[in-house]
Amino acid sequence: MNAIFRPHGRFKIWIEGQFLLTEVTGPWNRELIEYWAAQALELAQEFTTARPYIAITTVYESILCPGDAIDRIAKAIEYSHTQLPCLGNLIVAADNVEGRDLVLSTYRRIGLHHFFPDFASAKIWAEHALKTHPAVIP
Repeated sequence: MNAIFRPHGRFKIWIEGQFLLTEVTGPWNRELIEYWAAQALELAQEFTTARPYIAITTVYESILCPGDAIDRIAKAIEYSHTQLPCLGNLIVAADNVEGRDLVLSTYRRIGLHHFFPDFASAKIWAEHALKTHPAVIP
């Protein structure tokens, strides 16, 4: 990672069952995304095509970030779908998350199509997707 700045924002990432969960507080920058992506890749190695995962990211405070961070997120999304057994990337952002409505079209453009106002709704969607995916072994 060629960091120009120190990472801005903060995150926590962990695995729960077949979910790769992230909680992130923004705004954030590319340097934070680089750090997150390295940790996400390491954790994602625990999943297989017979036991795929869904990534759920819950955003707090602000979803705003610079263009280079969006570009890095796009690379991570593409990698997760072409090189990892990821069935989907979900974003949870409540109505009070700064910039949520502003960035929805940008996030959709880079491959993030599932947005939820709360974690419970995202989890219901994810559980259904896992249950109906043909490669999943219970």
